[in-house]
Amino acid sequence: MSTIFFLLFLLSFTSSVLSTKDDEIVLLKIKKQLGDPDILQSWVKGFNFCDFITSTSLGYASIGCTNTGRVSIIVMEMSSIVAPFPDAVCGLTELENFIIFNMMGLYGPIPSCITKLYNLHQLIIIKTSLSGSVPSFYNHVNITEINLSVNHLSGTIPSSLSTLPNLKTLVLSSNYLTGTIPPGLVHGSFPTLVLSNNNLTGELPKCYGWVDFSVINLSNNRLSGDASFLFGEQKKTADIVLAYNDFEFDLSHVEFSDNLHALDLSHNNIFGKVPESFATADGLYSSNLSFNKLCGELPQGGNMCRFDASVFANNTCLFGNPPSPCFMSIALAPAPAPVPVSEPPF
Repeated sequence: MSTIFFLLFLLSFTSSVLSTKDDEIVLLKIKKQLGDPDILQSWVKGFNFCDFITSTSLGYASIGCTNTGRVSIIVMEMSSIVAPFPDAVCGLTELENFIIFNMMGLYGPIPSCITKLYNLHQLIIIKTSLSGSVPSFYNHVNITEINLSVNHLSGTIPSSLSTLPNLKTLVLSSNYLTGTIPPGLVHGSFPTLVLSNNNLTGELPKCYGWVDFSVINLSNNRLSGDASFLFGEQKKTADIVLAYNDFEFDLSHVEFSDNLHALDLSHNNIFGKVPESFATADGLYSSNLSFNKLCGELPQGGNMCRFDASVFANNTCLFGNPPSPCFMSIALAPAPAPVPVSEPPF
């Protein structure tokens, strides 16, 4: 029996060593695929890649490992490289966190093989020239955050993302995404959903009315319909940003929660009056209701003195004098709204 245990131990040890060696081979492939950048000149055969970190005027790169010596974290920032996405990264089978940013010379699609990295927790790719579609992760139980903002991605948001039971943060802002927003994209307590600066259309699925978001930002799209279900007296959502869309609903009976901190409904087709709950929402410190079709007298008292005239400007027929000493009176003449932003700002 002891011989069997020894053989099993030896097999496990050998497998670990081979896997660690394989990770070195993969890292060297990544370096080659990125065009052998100077910042990675120390990546040579036999180098100690665990706990590697370098930061120069050329950028930043670091590697972290598991307690068995497998690569678990890669962070890169290299503004000067020009290369396709290094698909060799898919060979790092223990990778948990992959973070690259400020690499505008990085082009091509994100390879689908990245969805097969089953230990992946964080996929963060920010400010590159990567194009193609958003990876279609499916039933990936470990991933908690996907941030693919400020890229050149196009196509629709994959509905398969709704099958990720632990996805708490999804940021796809400043791309060229089209189509509708699938239901159930984020899960857990106080998730974050940021889809701003795209070309998304259609109505927001009503299932998002059951979610207490930390942040939901859908601004600068072409979304339409009713979004009033995001609000409620008992809601715990902190930030709601819906500006520059075609949302259309009656604000008159919307209940604003004390937990709401930031609100931007500007540049929509929202009608009705500003409700009393707007003035009594204790936590509301940042707001913008301008460029809508609101009408009637503004509520008085409460937190109204926190907001100046620009918050309510360019509506159909709002009137009233919010309390001093913040300001004495406001002019609320309607004016045509500017054309919404259709391209991501780089």
